[in-house]
Parts: sequence; structure tokens; C-alpha cells
Amino acid sequence: MDIKQNYDWLRDFHGCDGGDIGSPEKPSVWVCGIEWGGGHTVENLRQIAAEPYTGDTEFGYGDWQECVAYPYNISVCKLLCALNGGQVENYRRFAEEVQPFVHKADSGYFKMNLYPIAFKNTDASLWQQEFSEITGFADKQEYVNFCNKYRFAQMNQWAEQYRPRLIIGFGTSYDKEFNVAFSDGLSGFRQEEIVGKKLKWKRNQNDTLLAVLPFPSGSHGLNSNESLQKFGERLAELLVGRE
Repeated sequence: MDIKQNYDWLRDFHGCDGGDIGSPEKPSVWVCGIEWGGGHTVENLRQIAAEPYTGDTEFGYGDWQECVAYPYNISVCKLLCALNGGQVENYRRFAEEVQPFVHKADSGYFKMNLYPIAFKNTDASLWQQEFSEITGFADKQEYVNFCNKYRFAQMNQWAEQYRPRLIIGFGTSYDKEFNVAFSDGLSGFRQEEIVGKKLKWKRNQNDTLLAVLPFPSGSHGLNSNESLQKFGERLAELLVGRE
């Protein structure tokens, strides 16, 4: 199998919302989820799978209002507002002034996902037969395994190339996946509890801070202003500290 020729689309920035990816001289904060919600149609996926690898990072939301039109992004902006020294209640002002994930905004924030295909949720049964015909993967698990090996290796290269100062991964049950995608995949995370919820974090040799947080929704997630404020403040401490 020619990985590069047949699966360029899995190694590219598909599944990402973009923004300002940053550079070693001006490092950004990356926010990474698991996969887009909603779900790709068969035709969407067919178009994506036909595209060559470009490595293009020049994309993002059209404006800040588009960013905060989604509940997930509202929670993310609240967290980033707290990380930036503000109060979560002022997330709209933060979004308007800083323009996180907006194309050409030079905001210092970039948004992405581990996996490129969108699904309503992570249930493997949502994989359609037509997806197998387009991708060559028998089922979602085979697709995930492939991404874990080849897409994550590419993501690891992105992290080394652009040197983000902080990578926030949402989903503590995916800590191993985040570790492989953005770190050495070997050394473990430090773990602490904030308002009854787990924060996992580690510092890479290149000084990038990798933090894995609960999802910003659900009964066990960062589902309150208090939890988003506390987690944002703790991440700010870790960025300036040497723990």
C-alpha cells in the first residue's frame, strides 16, 4: 500500500477548524478535540478522499461570530478567556477582541481534531458501507487504527515544526492518543483534580505543555463556568511555572 499516495487526506488538516497555527518564534495555543460532530455525507467524504496533501494552514472561521455560534466553541472560548487572565462570563468580548480560530486574525489560537471524518458521536456503528468503499477501510476501528499510526505521526511532526506553547486535548479517556499525537507516547501524564474533575498534563522536551481535559460537556465534563474558570487559571499557572 502506498500510504502517501492513497491516504494524503488522512495526513492533512482535514477535520480541523484552523486559525493561527503559530511558529517557534511566536507559538500558539492549539485546541484539539476527537472528531467533528454532525457527520460527513458520503459525497463529502468522496471529495475529501480525492484531495492531495497540501499542508495548508491558511484557513479558519470567517469571523468571531461564526466561532461562538457553536456551544462547544463557547465553552472553549470561556476556557481560553480564563487562560488569558479574564473571567469566563466575558467570553464574547474575548472572542471579539482576540478572534480565536479566525482566518488571518493572528490570534495565537488554532483548532483541530485527532480524526478527520465527522460523525454524530464516536459510536463505531455510524460507519457506513459507502465509507468503506471510498476509504478502503472495513470499519471504523480499522480507520482509527490507521489514523493512530500514520495521521498521529504527521501530527507529531506538526507539533515539532510549529512548536505550540500549549496543546489542549479534550477527552481524558483519549490521553494515550493525545500522547502519541503530540508527545513521545511513552512518558506518562501528571494528574491532579480540580473541582472534582481530572486534569492530565506533561511537558515535552521542546517545552510544549500538553494538557488533557474532560470534554466541555456532559455530566463528567467541564459543564460549568466554575470548572472552565478553574481549569483555565490552572493552565495559565502551568504555562508560566516550571512544575
